Amino acid sequence: MKLKLIISASLSVLLLTACNDDKVENPPENAPDENQNNETSNEAAFNFTNFDLEVEYKDNKTIDVDYENEKNGMEAAYLDDLADEKLTSDEAMEKLTPIFEGLSFDQNTENQEVINQVKDAFSVDDNYQTFELEVKFPDGTEKEYSETKTQ
Repeated sequence: MKLKLIISASLSVLLLTACNDDKVENPPENAPDENQNNETSNEAAFNFTNFDLEVEYKDNKTIDVDYENEKNGMEAAYLDDLADEKLTSDEAMEKLTPIFEGLSFDQNTENQEVINQVKDAFSVDDNYQTFELEVKFPDGTEKEYSETKTQ
C-alpha cells in the first residue's frame, strides 16, 4: 500500500512538472491577462488573453499555437509540422510576439477578416483541411473561428 502511494505521488509530481513546460518566464510587457479588470488598454501588447490555433493538413501535419496569459502566469507553445518547428515557453513567445503584435482584430471584427489575418500572419498554406481558432479577449469575450475545406 505504501509503495502504491509513493508511486502515485511520484507520478503526480512528474505530471505537474510536465504541465509547466510551456510556462513563459519572460513575458512581453503590457500583454493583457484574463483577470484584468474588464478594461482594455491601448497600451496592451496583444488584443487577446488566450489564443488557441489548430490548422490541420493531410498526412497528420499541423500548425498548433497555444497562448494563455492568466493571473498565475503566461504559457506559450508553437508547433509547425510543415516547418519542423516545435517551441515552448520563452522560445515560443519569442516566435509568437511579433506575429501577435501584427494582428489587429478584436471581438467586433468580422469572422472572415480574423481568419484571413491569422492565416496571413502564420503563413498558412492554402492546402489545409481545417482551421480552428479560439480567442479570449481582455473583456472576457470568447470567440471561435473555423473553416473546413472540402476536397
